[in-house]
Amino acid sequence: MAMQVSKKPRLAAPSALLLLLAVAALLPPPRAEAGHDGAGGDDEPPPTPCSPADRAALLGFKAGVTVDTTGILATWDGGDDCCGAWEGVSCDAATGRVVALQLEAPPLPPPRRSYMEGALSASLGGLEFLETLVIRDMARIGGAIPASLSRLSRLKQLYLEGSMLAGGVPGSVLSGMASLQYLSLAGNRFEGKLPPELGSLSGLVQINLAGNRLSGEVPPSYKNLSRLAYLDLSNNLLSGAIPAFFGQQLKSLAMLDLSNNGFSGEIPASLCGLRNLTDLSLRHNKLTGVIPSQIGSISSLNSLSIDSNLLVGSIPESLFGLQKLWNLNLSRNGLSGSLPPGIRHGLPSLVSMDLSHNHLVGGIDHFFRSISPARRLTKNASSDMSAIFLPRQLQHLDLSKNSITGALPEFGAGASLRWLDVSGNAIGGQIPSSVWRLVGLQRLDISRNKIRGTIPASMAAMASLRWLDISGNALVGRIPDSFARMARLRHASFRGNKLCGKIPQARPFNLLPAAAYAGNLCLCGKPLPPCRQI
Repeated sequence: MAMQVSKKPRLAAPSALLLLLAVAALLPPPRAEAGHDGAGGDDEPPPTPCSPADRAALLGFKAGVTVDTTGILATWDGGDDCCGAWEGVSCDAATGRVVALQLEAPPLPPPRRSYMEGALSASLGGLEFLETLVIRDMARIGGAIPASLSRLSRLKQLYLEGSMLAGGVPGSVLSGMASLQYLSLAGNRFEGKLPPELGSLSGLVQINLAGNRLSGEVPPSYKNLSRLAYLDLSNNLLSGAIPAFFGQQLKSLAMLDLSNNGFSGEIPASLCGLRNLTDLSLRHNKLTGVIPSQIGSISSLNSLSIDSNLLVGSIPESLFGLQKLWNLNLSRNGLSGSLPPGIRHGLPSLVSMDLSHNHLVGGIDHFFRSISPARRLTKNASSDMSAIFLPRQLQHLDLSKNSITGALPEFGAGASLRWLDVSGNAIGGQIPSSVWRLVGLQRLDISRNKIRGTIPASMAAMASLRWLDISGNALVGRIPDSFARMARLRHASFRGNKLCGKIPQARPFNLLPAAAYAGNLCLCGKPLPPCRQI
């Protein structure tokens, strides 16, 4: 029989009642929701209405916005209580003072975009109890940051992102925010130098000034930011050397992004002393010299991107002992020497590796064996040519535009691999028939090598393939008719080989431009002229 809820406890079960009472005694008393009367709520006073001074400051901000397609300010209807119903406004229930203003444009499917147009009103400086100010992705808020914001001495978080704010980053205004911990002015139009005054805000944990037009060098005063964990200065016009004090004084750094600037000189070896660093991006700069040999001592590193610089020398062996590294990009430098050997015992977390556009040498087969976690024999492989089983988590591998030789090995498995590019090398041998075992492959580029033999018909089983480029080799025979089953393929190039015969008359092969088949012996059929009838 189901137990009925009763206003009185049942006397037949005293032990259960005692247990319930004991548990209830350990629980905190129930709290009444703000603005509602109920049991236990009589002792708590109702929330204090919004401060008239703060309400006026908010209405001053609204007056500075000429267009609002987000609909947020429509809720600021002029009612007395800005704490109760005004979207984005949060208040202290006891004092009625505004402590947070968070305005974020709601996402819309492209090309539509909601926005606010106008300027930041100086009235915001009147919100003297404000701890959080977020105005993000409004697109058309322009002008300068008002000097009055220097009065926000309680402010801990300042996010003015994704708009059209311009002028210099006002160091004198920001230095007045003595409690500031999180600062982001990313995605605006700020110009000029980095403000040295930021160095006086010793409580800063995050600085994000990415995506502006800032220039010059990093001020030496930033060495005082010992609590800084996140520094993003990417996509600016900054120059000069990367300061050595980043690795010497900023020991709390977990993320450092200086990419897409004009930094020059060598990578400071002191960066290798940042034991908490998880993400390091120095890509697209003018850095010279070698990769520090101690790079492997950053044991916490998850992502390393130093591509598109002027680095030379070999890849440090210590790098391949990083157990947590999942993204490695050293492409578009002047690195030389052999492909890294002995990776099998390191980089267990590797998801993406890009070593393209360098001067690396070595055998492609030996490299694949070095990253293979196991060796197993197949029926078609001799004992010295066992199949390669790629790391289970590896998805992206780009070794293009180097001087790599050898032949592609037989593959045992590699279901996670999505991108394989070994184009522009000196790889010979044949296309291994077992390449179809890379069942998750979406892009395969082996063009501009010295690969010979025929195209394996088994490749038709690569159901996920969307991009195939085998041009610029010495392949002979036909394009297999079975390729007509490759339904997801969107791009293919066979040009510059010695192929002959009828092109598969199915999408996309009969719809590709004729240039995709140029430079062969005797291919025919759409998009080329019809085959001759014999």
